[in-house]
Amino acid sequence: MKKIAFNTVTLLFAFVLFTTTATTAQNKLKSRFKNPQEMIQWIKNPTKDYVMVVAHRGNWRNAPENSLLAVKTAVQEGIDIVEIDVRKTKDGELIVMHDYTIDRTTNGKGKIADITLDSIRKVYLKNAVGVKTHYKVSTLREMMQYISTQNVLVNLDKCWEYLPEAYQILKETNTVNQAIFKGSDTLEQLRKLHGSLIDNIHYMPMVWPKNYNIYTKNVSAEPISYVDEFINNFKPIGFEVIYDTEDSPVLETIKKMRIKNIAVWVNTLWPELCGGHYDELAFEDPDAHWGWVIKNGANIIQSDRPVSLIEYLKKKNLRN
Repeated sequence: MKKIAFNTVTLLFAFVLFTTTATTAQNKLKSRFKNPQEMIQWIKNPTKDYVMVVAHRGNWRNAPENSLLAVKTAVQEGIDIVEIDVRKTKDGELIVMHDYTIDRTTNGKGKIADITLDSIRKVYLKNAVGVKTHYKVSTLREMMQYISTQNVLVNLDKCWEYLPEAYQILKETNTVNQAIFKGSDTLEQLRKLHGSLIDNIHYMPMVWPKNYNIYTKNVSAEPISYVDEFINNFKPIGFEVIYDTEDSPVLETIKKMRIKNIAVWVNTLWPELCGGHYDELAFEDPDAHWGWVIKNGANIIQSDRPVSLIEYLKKKNLRN
């Protein structure tokens, strides 16, 4: 009996050890980076054997968009960067939500700027098909407290209006070096608005076609001169490029970025952002679309299908 018990315990221990080792190895394979600082260093000096993946509004196909759960599931999938949106409540609290109102993404109604945080706490987030869940809206502070414990970066969208306030929260949560800010202002405008603050953050300028900018609704700066100003007088962590056609002048700026080994971020969320090579087409024919944007300079891709994109990149040996 003692011999049988010993063998049973030995086999059980071996099984647990094997399972733990296999799980650990699997988790390690999900990211090539040991910590967020390695990710930042890669963006500053990108290599040709890897393409970073960004989850738009978190992994929203598996959780309510911009929710803490959407970010958690993105981390579990080994996604490098999560993109979230920032808005301000009536009482000055920064929350994580895309729209100006809470109508589409919660079971409540009203403009965020007209609602206090305690009222927003009473509503529930909806999932991707509009069904109410039991999840609540997160504040930026709550989100960054979670991010601070994870091997992931965060991209702060819609945050240019609240940059100093967001920066303070990042300082208090020790996540300044895990965050990427972005915006469409020229360098001159940025300096006028924020002074030396922009030297203390990771900032990514957004490069738009001259006649197309969905955020400002105004005519954008000439792409080449806009990029040159940042390259010559600032050290952006990279550039987010938007091109509505395959022959957009923005594509010429990408060539300059790649020559100087500057990271190029492309959004494949909808056609107007990537010359028509967007996620839904890429899901059916990845080579023709994700492959096209990579061939044309992208080494960071923000996607609404980040898990499928990662699988594609693995097959192409671009997650080494």
